[in-house]
Amino acid sequence: MLDSIEEPENMNLIEIKESELKSISLFLIDKKIILHPIISPNGTPDFSKYEGRKFIVILDRNILVRILRLVNNGELKDAHSLKIVSCLLAWSEFNNIALNSGLALTEYSHHQSGNIESSSENNIFLRIYEQYSPRDWFDLATGKTKTIEKIKLEEQRNFEFFVEVYHFKMHYLEMLKLSQLYFSDELKIEKKFKIFHNWAFKNILICKYTTYFAVMLLGGKSKTFRKKGKDFESIKHICKNVAWDLTYLSFWSTQYYYEDEAKEIYLFATMDKELREL
Repeated sequence: MLDSIEEPENMNLIEIKESELKSISLFLIDKKIILHPIISPNGTPDFSKYEGRKFIVILDRNILVRILRLVNNGELKDAHSLKIVSCLLAWSEFNNIALNSGLALTEYSHHQSGNIESSSENNIFLRIYEQYSPRDWFDLATGKTKTIEKIKLEEQRNFEFFVEVYHFKMHYLEMLKLSQLYFSDELKIEKKFKIFHNWAFKNILICKYTTYFAVMLLGGKSKTFRKKGKDFESIKHICKNVAWDLTYLSFWSTQYYYEDEAKEIYLFATMDKELREL
């Protein structure tokens, strides 16, 4: 799931002004886009304790979609989305940080029940750093330009992203159980949470992200189920979407949990407000 990584090329002779880099970094910090429990717990990266490591940012689906839309269309109508993805691309290139789309493409392959669409997206993603220069991203990020040349593919390869994901299966079961408890009017919040915790402890694994999400959902702090009375198919669809959100976090945690001696340090990038809160 972490196969699809784009390695930033060195900056060569491209001149980047300090003010440009500072404004881009401050924007990403303000929007809390880059996350890591130690390096960037609140969206403000500090790499001082990780010198000599290789850094990789796991992209969630909502960011990857916007990157692909930008290079496919040559523009993004939403100025805020354009600012975020161009700043992220510029920042990662300048700091020699790789971007990873593997999990986002795996999610897409499961929505499509196959590899055709996810392979197509990966071909585009892998081509990005070959066609565009860091200057392209900096110009977009600083507002000097608003469009770029549409991407041109030179070859199409097949990739395997439609694979079994244990994290997703676990979180999907959790979400089905939580939805059952959420729509139960007979139980108090404390009882619902106790039932869920005991069920998870007995049947699967305890996940800190799911535990906190359960508190948010059952405590009325999540917008996941905005209205009651949804049909079962709609509820299942919502549960699958949230299960993928939780999959990003729990899978990412398996990467950063053992990173004291690891050569590669994984960060996570998302635009989703609830994911950032989790």
